[in-house]
Amino acid sequence: MSGNGSNTSITSSSTTSVTPSVVVSSTTNTGGGGNTTSNTLTPTGTSTTATTNISGSGSSSSGGGGTSINSSSHIGSSSSTDYTKTHVETLTKELKQLKTKLDNYERENKDLKKSIYDLTARYDMLVYQTGKSHKPFNIDAIFTSQTPEVSSSGSIDQSTTPVIVPPPTLVSDVNEERVSSTQQRTSKKMDERHFFYKFTLKGHNASVYSVKFSPCGKMLASASFDKTLKIWDVFNQREISTLSEHNVNVSEVAWNNDSTEILSGSYDKTVKLWDLQQPSKSIASFNTSGFVLDVMFSPVDNNIFFAGNTQNHIIGFDKRTPNSIFVLENDSFINSLHIFKDGQHILTGDSNGKLKVWDTRKSNKITLPEGFHSDIGVDGMAGSKESCPPIDTFDTSQEGRPISGITMSSTNSEGDDGRFLAVNSYDNVLRVYDRSKVSIVSHPYSLAPMKLLHSLTSHKNKNWPIKSSIFVGKDFNDGGNIKRSGEQTKSEEDDDDENKCDDINQSVLLATGSADYNAYLFDIGFTKQSGKVLQKLEGHTDRVYSVKFHPSEPILASCSADSTIRLWTPKKKIFNQ
Repeated sequence: MSGNGSNTSITSSSTTSVTPSVVVSSTTNTGGGGNTTSNTLTPTGTSTTATTNISGSGSSSSGGGGTSINSSSHIGSSSSTDYTKTHVETLTKELKQLKTKLDNYERENKDLKKSIYDLTARYDMLVYQTGKSHKPFNIDAIFTSQTPEVSSSGSIDQSTTPVIVPPPTLVSDVNEERVSSTQQRTSKKMDERHFFYKFTLKGHNASVYSVKFSPCGKMLASASFDKTLKIWDVFNQREISTLSEHNVNVSEVAWNNDSTEILSGSYDKTVKLWDLQQPSKSIASFNTSGFVLDVMFSPVDNNIFFAGNTQNHIIGFDKRTPNSIFVLENDSFINSLHIFKDGQHILTGDSNGKLKVWDTRKSNKITLPEGFHSDIGVDGMAGSKESCPPIDTFDTSQEGRPISGITMSSTNSEGDDGRFLAVNSYDNVLRVYDRSKVSIVSHPYSLAPMKLLHSLTSHKNKNWPIKSSIFVGKDFNDGGNIKRSGEQTKSEEDDDDENKCDDINQSVLLATGSADYNAYLFDIGFTKQSGKVLQKLEGHTDRVYSVKFHPSEPILASCSADSTIRLWTPKKKIFNQ
């Protein structure tokens, strides 16, 4: 391997092993350019190339002295494994740290939610007790020396406040909308007339048009645009039964006097009678000539009931003689009706904006043949006879805007009808009349002596069939004097009178639905606040068509185009919750 230009190439290989091998290649250059190259297959799994260039004055080489050696090597597998292992360890450590932080955040979030709920509950109780409301939310702003102490359990220390009645219970579902009042109270004593949302009845699939409590107070009936009626157990908040035979919207519902039967009117032009012991099928059905807008039982006889329709008819039925009816004919739609306690006189509100009183004894009597059926309805023959005019007529407004609903206050007297009459109209005005002087005149059902007490305008009634309801407290004194809207009295300027505690049992309240998705509560009794909005009841998500008070308890039901029914009450414990 000496001498100029000599080249030697040595190649050695081993193929007896299947172990992955690498190629080892070496080249040796001696003297003036001699090169020796060696390629060897080894089982190490690594490719190695070595090059040696020897140039110098060795004894077996020619040229000058000096030696230079260059060598390079790359081992990929071990370095890659070490890098991956280190990176995985780092990521695992970071993941553990993130998980620990997440657990901490979840605990903090849970504690924060509980704190918000506790703070809101405390704020509600304090606002309710002090009569102060602050926006934005600021609980510190309402703390005064008169503010009751509230323990961690939510109880009130009675030694720090003159109020002895505890506040109403909070809604069990903290996600439900809370009731807010539009009136900014300045009284430091509790107003017992403040209503709170309790629960929602769900089950209808379309707008709920009307709700009525049974006379016994245990049940609630609802009429809906989904063509059904539903009967509800009010105190246990459950559906009892569904009545479904109507073909179109059910517009109105009424109870008989002993809470055993239901009357329904519909846009399918029928009036149906239902026995709650056999709710699967109606026990009687009557065709009429127009859409049925209102129905009501006689207060003195469960066998007799009435309906008003869009053919201007008031139709009387007697279930004992199904082929015999009596008809009174008006000059416009009968949108609402009320039967006086004598069972013979009827008050109607019509689409010409008029209140009228009718005597059923002067109605047209029609006897139909056995098995009679006609597309024009049982009252279709009424036009062939001369109609008897009403005994009295009263214009509610100069514009003659349609009346959407009339409601009369209740009374404990068996012979007398209620003192207060409320009339909803399409002009966005809810008119309240005092009937206390009616009995003084010659005819006990005359409308002329009525006095307009209030023209209430906070709600929205225009072009929508909104209805209202009146609550009379059990201790209400019917002999007092009522301050009419606009009147100013000296007592209103008395600071002590401002702080007077208002007892719901001595009050007369008027509730109404509204097209702005709310219900409104007014005072119409003898207090200084008579004629003012006490509260706006918020929570529905569509028009509130109708409201109805319980016959004996301060419970209010509201029904809406959002397909739900809501129950409201100022009492702490009244339902089985």
